[in-house]
Amino acid sequence: MSDFSGNSLGIGAAEFREVAEGRLTENNRVYPLAPFLEGRPLAEYVHHKRRYSRYLEIDEQVDSETDLPPTFEQTQKCRDLIAAHGSPIAARAVQNGNLALLSWLSGLTRRESDFSSAQVFSHLVRDLRRAGYLGVFLGMTDGGKTNSALVGAGLHLRDQPDAILATNVTTLEWEEPGLNDRTYTVETRTELEELCHEFPDVVAVLDEMSTQANAQTHSHEVNSEFYPLVTFKSKLGLRLFVIGHREDGYDIAPPIREHADHIIVQNAEELDLDDTRYSAEFYRDLVDGEPDDQAYTLDPVPPIAGSYEPDEQAEFDISS
Repeated sequence: MSDFSGNSLGIGAAEFREVAEGRLTENNRVYPLAPFLEGRPLAEYVHHKRRYSRYLEIDEQVDSETDLPPTFEQTQKCRDLIAAHGSPIAARAVQNGNLALLSWLSGLTRRESDFSSAQVFSHLVRDLRRAGYLGVFLGMTDGGKTNSALVGAGLHLRDQPDAILATNVTTLEWEEPGLNDRTYTVETRTELEELCHEFPDVVAVLDEMSTQANAQTHSHEVNSEFYPLVTFKSKLGLRLFVIGHREDGYDIAPPIREHADHIIVQNAEELDLDDTRYSAEFYRDLVDGEPDDQAYTLDPVPPIAGSYEPDEQAEFDISS
């Protein structure tokens, strides 16, 4: 798959995604998963997509215990098709710098970000493909850390069809039904470990960890209960975002910080009363409370394709 140059083509691909998902027009003739397929799998997808309205009519006339979902994309057949054939195309998009397809994966449009953000996303995609990735967020409350972590997690879910999200953000609702089906609530270490044993690819977003993962107040629990999870995260197929609240990172226990691939500094810039620009700086190290060795910056961070309650008091018990 060749490299697509030029911002207009990439932005067009991202806006096509919004058309496909019905957020820009009422055009229902587009085939939203076509960018993930080619050859025979693409032909099979288009075949069923064109006929799905007729399938629904027949299903309504037949007395069956289960009804077909409203779109072909929500059927198990389509999910199996994407799982089997979609991931290699997404992989080549990242490897070859196909910015048009990357913009589709990230869902970026000109209303959300300049196009260079898609290039930064390609770095994050590569990082999250490696089992055992750990990113620790620093920054004050209401700075957009949860949104940034969920943006990264959502990107991994779109890139890897077999991946699931585990999070203690219980109010999260994606705009894409397929992502909701692959999102699980976890509020204890045991629940997270059970998902890791059930699924081979887990990306976790753990919010409000400044209390539970604090070495000063929970040193024994961190070292005896949570640290083994951090140590064996690669073997468990776990990718992990841990969200703290202090800018120096000292509210997150040292064993967790020391295993981090990235120390992520979240920033918020008030543009006016109703508009805030968020950015996330990815560093490779934290030295004496100061981030060091910058890897890349996502600026601005787009909003997630979904919603959650920002004031939710997320809970996570590392000792049970």
